[in-house]
Amino acid sequence: MVQQVTPLKIIEEGQRLWDSDRQPAGCTHCHRTFLAPDSQIDSSCPLCRIGHLEPQALRINPSEPERVLPFRIKTEHLRSMYTQFTSGVWIKSEDFTIENLLQRTQKIFWPLWLVDSDVEGQWQMEAGFDYQVESSKEYFQDDQWRSRKIVENRIRWEPRLGGINYHVDNVPVPALEEHQNRQQMTGAYGLENAGPFHLDQSNNASIEAPDLPPADAWPLAKPQVNKKLSQVCTEAAGAQHSQNFSINGKYQNLNWTQFLLPMYTSYYKDDEGTPQILVINGETGEIQGPRLASQKRGWRFAAIIGGIAAVLLLLALLGFLISPIFPPASILAVFSGIFGFTAGIGALLPAIWPSQWNRKNQSPVIIKRD
Repeated sequence: MVQQVTPLKIIEEGQRLWDSDRQPAGCTHCHRTFLAPDSQIDSSCPLCRIGHLEPQALRINPSEPERVLPFRIKTEHLRSMYTQFTSGVWIKSEDFTIENLLQRTQKIFWPLWLVDSDVEGQWQMEAGFDYQVESSKEYFQDDQWRSRKIVENRIRWEPRLGGINYHVDNVPVPALEEHQNRQQMTGAYGLENAGPFHLDQSNNASIEAPDLPPADAWPLAKPQVNKKLSQVCTEAAGAQHSQNFSINGKYQNLNWTQFLLPMYTSYYKDDEGTPQILVINGETGEIQGPRLASQKRGWRFAAIIGGIAAVLLLLALLGFLISPIFPPASILAVFSGIFGFTAGIGALLPAIWPSQWNRKNQSPVIIKRD
């Protein structure tokens, strides 16, 4: 039995939440939804950077989030992080600059669900108990046989079953359909560093709204609740390990609240003018996103170097032609030919390097939603 304690409600367009300037808004392009401060309305979507945020009605849990992981990475740290991220990209698009990344950086919190549940039922499992076995091993040394004691750690498995009436508190589960991709972009968070939510912690950040409602998230939550119950039952049995845990029970008084995780986003435009999104973990500073070289600029550099090579080779040819009349011209022709040939070979490098770099530097990208 599943009973949802905190139902979702319709928050109308323009309605404010939590006695603040937070209002529901959605992106006109990717259709992600947010609780955005007034200052963010009509600004670019922090996740797709194509559409903009506009007020819209939203069906959400209207209560404040329960817990939040604060930003440990401050905005003043971003310059050095962007500098390191862009280093190594020899030929970047003209838009791929540190100043652009800094100017376009936005704060965002993305959600997890925290699930509470009362559980009553019958459980069974195989409980594992650590024990040690002492034996000896014979070996030959110094012309005689010797014995060495060996202690092995083993696990004894025994069936256990029983009843349980327990309250499980704050089990984190996905609140976004793209949770796996988002986790790949941000890397791991230290959830143990979180604290109670206070509105002033969110500052000017947009808060992404869950798009995975509790009814759809419960199949993901139930195994995590059972994992917690397995740990409780293992401890109650005095065991150190457990396997094949199962429970036949009722899950009642489910309560769904939100856990907010911090991240920054920024972007640059590639050769085609498409925004390439960068995501920075607001706790650890891990940064992910495309780090693309510019093929167009590579070709442009190749054309310039190729043009210089052509001029040098032409001068070499002219030098050889006039050398019978003016012998010193042959020396200049030789050097001009060498430099022209070298420049011609060098022109291939900027033409080839960007595509090679882009193939070798694949990275996770945020899901594009049209």
